Amino acid sequence: MAKTSASSAKKADIKPKLATKRAPAASPEASAIEVALRVDDDLIRERAYGIWIAEGRPHGQDLAHWQRARHELQREAP
Repeated sequence: MAKTSASSAKKADIKPKLATKRAPAASPEASAIEVALRVDDDLIRERAYGIWIAEGRPHGQDLAHWQRARHELQREAP
């Protein structure tokens, strides 16, 4: 019976989890930026895919293709 009271005492000491902080509500400008970044990611993804195909679909070069695609698109941007 001593174990039961000790375990119930431990349970009583358990603190409730703290609520996690929520991000502030997004402004219309912030959502426009998020959409623009997603579009950029889509363009980079498409360019990287084209590079991957052109290079014969090698394995393990995804990061290099992504970086090359991003660099190419940045050079083309006004």
